[in-house]
Amino acid sequence: MSQFRLQENEVLIGSGMMAYKHRESITREPTRGTIYVTNQRVCYHESLSGHIYMDLRLSDVLGYEVKRALFITFVHIYDRNNKCYRFSGFSAKNLQGWLHQVEVQRLS
Repeated sequence: MSQFRLQENEVLIGSGMMAYKHRESITREPTRGTIYVTNQRVCYHESLSGHIYMDLRLSDVLGYEVKRALFITFVHIYDRNNKCYRFSGFSAKNLQGWLHQVEVQRLS
């Protein structure tokens, strides 16, 4: 099982429990885990297996957008190859603030 570790000169900006919906999933259920935003990267680790679904340097993040469905807020993070990572959960509002803090662009 992989555990999140800060790299040299890396500072944790924020972390929180989130659900991640990935296209490769056999089931329609999202994974549950923790998203980490640092001054150098954005990472997502699944709770049960510790699998790392996302580990992007900030320079590889194109931006993010916010979508809502009923009472659920989704944060979509896009990498430079236009791959979309979809997150939801109670930390969605915090995630937006952390991304803003590390100057990740909000897409319109």
